[in-house]
Amino acid sequence: MLGVRISSAQTLTSTIETVLGSADNNIPGTDFSFGGIAGLAIDSSGDVFFTIQPLSRVYRLGIDGQVTVYAGSGARGQYHDGVAATDSPLLNPASLAVDATGNLYIAVPDALLRVNANTGILSTVFTTPYRPLGSPSVIRGVGRMVFGPSGRLYFCDDLQIKSYSFGSGSVSVIAGNGKRGATQVGTHATSTPLKYPQSITVGADETVYFSTLEPAVYRVAQTGKLESIGIRLPNENRELNDYDNPHSIGVDELGHLFVAQGNRSRILRIDLKSGYVSVYGGTGRQRFNGDRINASLANISAPTNLAVDSAGELVVAEQNRIRRIGASSQMIETIVGNGLPSSAAQTGPGLRAQLWEPANVVPAPGGFVYVTSSFSQRVLRVDPGGNVITVAGGGDPVRFLEPGPVSKVSISYPQGLWVSESGEIFFSDNDNRIIRHLESGRIDNFATTPKNSNSFGLFLYYAAALVADADYFYLSDPNGHRVWRISRSGGSVEPYAGTGSDTKTSEREDALSLRLAAPSGLTLDLAGNLFIADGVMNGKQGRILRVEAGSGRVTTILSNLRQPSGLAFQSPENLCFAESGANQIRCVSLANRSIRLIAGIGAAGYSGDGGPAECARLNRPSGINFDRAGRLYIADTGNQRVRLVRLGEHIASCR
Repeated sequence: MLGVRISSAQTLTSTIETVLGSADNNIPGTDFSFGGIAGLAIDSSGDVFFTIQPLSRVYRLGIDGQVTVYAGSGARGQYHDGVAATDSPLLNPASLAVDATGNLYIAVPDALLRVNANTGILSTVFTTPYRPLGSPSVIRGVGRMVFGPSGRLYFCDDLQIKSYSFGSGSVSVIAGNGKRGATQVGTHATSTPLKYPQSITVGADETVYFSTLEPAVYRVAQTGKLESIGIRLPNENRELNDYDNPHSIGVDELGHLFVAQGNRSRILRIDLKSGYVSVYGGTGRQRFNGDRINASLANISAPTNLAVDSAGELVVAEQNRIRRIGASSQMIETIVGNGLPSSAAQTGPGLRAQLWEPANVVPAPGGFVYVTSSFSQRVLRVDPGGNVITVAGGGDPVRFLEPGPVSKVSISYPQGLWVSESGEIFFSDNDNRIIRHLESGRIDNFATTPKNSNSFGLFLYYAAALVADADYFYLSDPNGHRVWRISRSGGSVEPYAGTGSDTKTSEREDALSLRLAAPSGLTLDLAGNLFIADGVMNGKQGRILRVEAGSGRVTTILSNLRQPSGLAFQSPENLCFAESGANQIRCVSLANRSIRLIAGIGAAGYSGDGGPAECARLNRPSGINFDRAGRLYIADTGNQRVRLVRLGEHIASCR
C-alpha cells in the first residue's frame, strides 16, 4: 500500500505487539486445536505426550486436563543441548517414547533426543547415522519407537526393526535384511525383506510386533522366526488391500493387540491367544458423531497413532482429536482437540484465537484486518475491537469448487489476499486453483489459475501473494515459478513473469524469460511497476526484482537474501520486505539502496511484545502490509500470530 501517512505520535523507538493469535500453552485439552500429530506416547502417570510438527513442538496433556508445551520453542531449527526443552528449537519432531522413569524421547531427523523428567533439560542420546564401535549395525534414523519391559528401545529404521541398549550402547537387528520387498513369513526374522516398517509395539514378555505397508501384523517368535497375525474380520471374505494396512499398533498386558486402520477409520482388537479379530472402535465413517458412547458406535476419522496406558485404556489420535477408550466400559471421549484445525473459526477475542500458518495480513477500511490462516483453510477478519471471526472457509468439503454462501463453501490453503479501498475482498484459494471474490456473505469464483502444484507439507514454505492495479490482478505462484496476470474485467489469465521453470532458459532480461525460483511477495509502485520477492529455501540466493510496466524489463533491486517473502511500500521510495529465512523485516531505499532494520533481531523465536520491534524475535515472517497510519502488520507465520509494529525514529539498541 503506497502513500501511507506516518503518525505524528511516532516515538523515538519502535514497539511491537501481538494483535491476533494465542499462546498454545496452559489451555484445556478440549479447547486445543490441531490438524494431525506425528507422535504419541503415555507415561506411567497417565500424562499423554503428542507431537505437532508444523508447530515444531511436543505437548503434554496432564492428568489435570491442561495442555502445555513440553519441548520446542516453536522455532524450526537445530536443537540445543543442555537447555530447557521448551527453549530449544526443534526440526520436524516425530515419534515419541517414554521410559520407565518418565523421561521422554523425541525422534528428529538427525538424532534421538531425551527430555529429563526431573529437570526438563534436553540432551542428545545419539546422532544419526549411529554405529557403535566395532559393531556392524548402524542406526540410520529412528521411526516409530517403543520401550520394552527390559528397558531396551525398539524402533523402525528404514527397512529394518532394531533395538538399542542404553547401558552398552549396542544396536541389534530384530527383523529385516535391509532390502525392500514382501515380508516372508516363516523365515528367520532377520533374513526377510520388509516393505517399509510403519509401527511397532512390544508385549509384556518382550515379544516384538510390527507392521509394514502390507495388510498384516508381524510377530518375532521366541525362535527368531517371523509369524503373521491376521487382521481379517470373521466372515470377511473380500481380498485385503492397501486400505487395510495398519497405521499404528499397540498391545495391552492382557494379550490384546490393537490395530489402527487409518484408511478404514476403525480400530481392530485381536486376541493374541485365540486370534479372534473384532472391531474395537470406529464405524468406518469419518464425520464426528459424539463422545461418551460405545467406541464401536463412534466415528473415528482416520486414526494414525495409538498407545495403551498401564490401565489398559487406549488413546487414539485421529484427524483433529485425541480420544481415550475405557478398558472396561469401552466408552470413548475426547481428551485433546475441539475438532477444528484452528479455533480461529470461533468468534471471540483475537488474542485467544489459534492460527495455523498465517500467510498474509491486510489492513482494510474501517479499521478491519484480514488474514489468510492458510493451513486451517480460513480467511479471518479482526474488527477494530480486536475480535475475530471467520469470513471464508470451514464449509462443506464437497463444495470446494462451487460458489455459494460462506457457510457452505470449503476452501483449501488460502494465501494471497487483496482488499480494495471500498472493501472488496479477493483471495487465492491456492490448492483449488481459484481466485475467489468475497462479498455480502457469499463466495464467488472470479478466475481459475493455471496453478498445478499443491501446498502439502508440514509448514508454509512460501506464501503466494495477490495484488492489483486498476486493470489487473497479479498472483505469485511459488511452486509454479511464475507470476500470473488476471484481467479484472473478464478474469482471463496469462503469464506475466517467469518461464514456469526454475532453470534459466534464456539470456534475455524481460519478465517472460525470467528464471524464478519461488516467487512469493508482490507489490506495485505508483507507476505500475511490479516488485517480486523471489527466493530459495536454503542459502542466500533470494532477491527482489522489479518488472517495469509496459516494457517488462527486469531489474534486480536486492540480492543475496535469505528467503525474501512479503513486500510492502512504506513510502514511494522505501520498500520493506520480510526476510523469512533471516527472521527479520527490513526496508530498502530505492534511491540509494541503503537498508534499515524494522523488526526482528535475527534469531527465530517469539519474544519482544511491548518492547522495541528491532529486538523482538520473529519466526518465518511472511506477508506484511502497512495501514494508513503507517503501522506495519506482520504475518509472523512460524509463531502462528499477527503482530503490529509502530515505527520509531531511531533503531533501538538491543542487549
